[in-house]
This record gives sequence, structure tokens and C-alpha cells, in this order.
Amino acid sequence: MTSGENTPRSHSSSDAASKGNADASSSHVFAAEAPTTTATEPNQSDLTIVSTTPPLEIKSPAARLSPHELGLALEGQQLDHVLLEQFVGGGGMGAVFRAWDTTLHRTVAVKVLSLRQSSDADSLRRFQTEARSAARLDHPNIARAHFVGEDRGVRYIVFEFIEGTNIRDLVHANGPLPLGEALSYTMQIAGALTHAWEREVVHRDIKPSNILITPEGQAKLVDMGLARLEYLGQNAQDETATGVTLGTFDYISPEQARSPREADIRSDIYSLGCTLFFMLTGRPPFIEGTVVQKLLAHQSQSIPDVRELRPEVPDQFASVLATMLSKRPEDRFETPLDLTAALTSCIEGVGMVPPVMLPHYGPLKNWNPRPIWWRQHVPWLVPAGLLFAAVLGLAIKWHLDAASSPAFQDLQIPATTEAGDEAAVQSDERTSQQSSSAKSG
Repeated sequence: MTSGENTPRSHSSSDAASKGNADASSSHVFAAEAPTTTATEPNQSDLTIVSTTPPLEIKSPAARLSPHELGLALEGQQLDHVLLEQFVGGGGMGAVFRAWDTTLHRTVAVKVLSLRQSSDADSLRRFQTEARSAARLDHPNIARAHFVGEDRGVRYIVFEFIEGTNIRDLVHANGPLPLGEALSYTMQIAGALTHAWEREVVHRDIKPSNILITPEGQAKLVDMGLARLEYLGQNAQDETATGVTLGTFDYISPEQARSPREADIRSDIYSLGCTLFFMLTGRPPFIEGTVVQKLLAHQSQSIPDVRELRPEVPDQFASVLATMLSKRPEDRFETPLDLTAALTSCIEGVGMVPPVMLPHYGPLKNWNPRPIWWRQHVPWLVPAGLLFAAVLGLAIKWHLDAASSPAFQDLQIPATTEAGDEAAVQSDERTSQQSSSAKSG
């Protein structure tokens, strides 16, 4: 099963021993428990916690551990009824473990919030939002959340354990994916985004490493650490209030890079487009430069045509990808359902059979691919078109002005002969002589 459930096994004696060992050897990680109280700190009143034990103070040595160091320190210890068997990896917000639920006797995944982050209000809000977001979602292509807890100041979330490999590692190991396989995974994640969109959840961190592929070919979206709940609105307690850029720079949408508050479901569609580009080419859309240069590239540079790197990609499929990667949100698919309709049209158009059964969404509106050739020429097409319109307007004006002006009358010049010219000269001479005589008289 994709949930990673194992055959129930007995842990009665070993769990007790593990629990004892964890309590005996964890003085370097866990602070001493304080007396139970019903009060909470003023700045923690909006947090959902299981126990009222105060978190570790920042001066505790354990609070200075990085996520990786925390993972190694907690490996083999127990949080409430969950035994942390193996440290899997660490990220910006905490450490992830393969664990054993001693109550339900099943393998689970546990995400522990970094003790460094536990003292940060923004990080605590993001962790709380991740738990809330995961609790609102129940979809076969999204990792399910089972439990949220806190033990001796350590906050954690219990998820279903997924046996599989993330797309990043899959591509790095085997190279770019076949077109049908990439299309199947994209369709499945589009279904997951549809489910999230219907429940007003925006993921904001879609990327290859956050999509796990099971041995059966099922795609699972994980890590809601940057998710935002639309129904909460934007207020002073929004987890993006610090103004920092949230997301992964190779896959972040232009509007999310400017302001995480502006990111809606169309931002997730852009990031999924970058992930699809990675699946097909083995690289993100922009690979050169620093973090700042990549952010600027997402803002202004044209996305490379996928057919330059994968010539066998059909034109219709390339058009879908180009639409997903439009710079302006209004030029992308409005919803994941629209994306699903476009991908379904591609499947039917090329007669492709995905490797796994895809979910059925009922009647979907037809999608006609838009031509994408103009996207690469917009920077010069727009000013050239304006210049042409201005010249054409002036030409029309000059033509109308010339047509309304009065026409010149033809000059009538009488024809002359050589004899006539001589007579005229003699007449002029006689006239001159008469004038001279008159003056002398």
C-alpha cells in the first residue's frame, strides 16, 4: 500500500525499553519537563498543541541544532506513541523520520519542527498552517496527515509513510522521463491541486522533490510547509507577513517571487509547469546565474521551448506547457480543472495511454491549444505593430488632406512663331523711340 502500512508486529517490551532509553539519554535534546499548566504564553495562544509543556528556551543547547543535527540526535527516540526509527532527511523547517506508531502498529512518516524554528513566531505559524492544510485534504495523490502533537517542547506532524522515490532523484538517476510517464504524473498532481483548490488551499512549493512516485506509478504530493489557507484571508497573522520570498527559486512563479501573498492556485500551476519541464528535460527552465538572476529570469525571460530539448514532444503538448508557464497569471489555466481538460485533450490527440489509471472528473470543457510562436517575439512585435499603426495613420491623414485641397488651374500659354517674335521686337523698338521724342520735345 502507498501508505506504507506493515503487518502488525509486537513492540511491547522493545517499545518500553526504547522509551526508557530515550528518556534516559535525551537530556542533550529534551529540556526537563515543567509542571503541567493550563496557561500558554501570550504569543502562542493561537497555536494548536497537544500538551501544555512549554517549548525549549532558545538558550538550550538543543535549540541550536540544525535540522540535520536534530535528525541524528532524535533518531531512535520516541515522541509520545511514535518511535523515530530512521532519520530520512532535513529541510528548512525541520527533520523527517521513518517511524513506528506503537498504538496502531503501522509505519508512518514524522516531520519534526526544528528547535531553532520553535522560537520563531513565523515558523510556528507556518507549521500550524501545514497541519491545518494537511488536515483539510484527503486525496489519493496527497500525503495524508494522521496526527499533530508536541512532546517535551518538540512539535511534530505524523503523516502516512509513502514507499517511493521523489521525481528529482528519479530523473537524476534515470534521466528525463518518457512523455507518457511525465504526462501521467502531471495529471495526477493536477488532480491533487484540484482537490486543494476546492478546499481553498494553495501549496506554494510544488517542485520535483515534493512529489513522490510509488512503485505502482502513483504520484503523491507532500510537504505543505508553505501552504496558505485562502479562507483565513490576509491579515496581520499571515505567515508571509515577514515579507521574505517563500518558495524554491528554480520553480517559483513570478508573482510569488514578488509577494507570496499574491500566490493563488495559478501560481501552483506555474510551479507544476516548471516541474513538468524538469521531467521532460532533466533541468529546470532557467539554470544559469545566481538566485537573484533566476528570480529575474522567471519575471522577464521567455521560457525555452521544450521542443528544442525534446523534439519529439507534440505541438499540442508544448502549447499546454507554454500556457502553464505564462508570465501573467491571467494567461495561464485559471484552475487545475482547466489544466486537466487540456492534458486530457493531449492524451486523446496523440492516442497516448498513461501507465496508470487516471482519476475521472466528469465532463470537461474542450480546450483548444493557443499558438505559442508569438510568445518568443512579443518584445519586438508590440513596438513594431505600434510603429506600423502610426505610419499607416499618418499616410491616411496625408492622403485625405491632399484630396480636400483645391486643384491648380491649368496655365494657358499661347503658341508663338518666329515671325511673331520679330514683330513684337519691332513694336517694342517703335514704342521706345516715341517715348524718347516726347521727352526731347
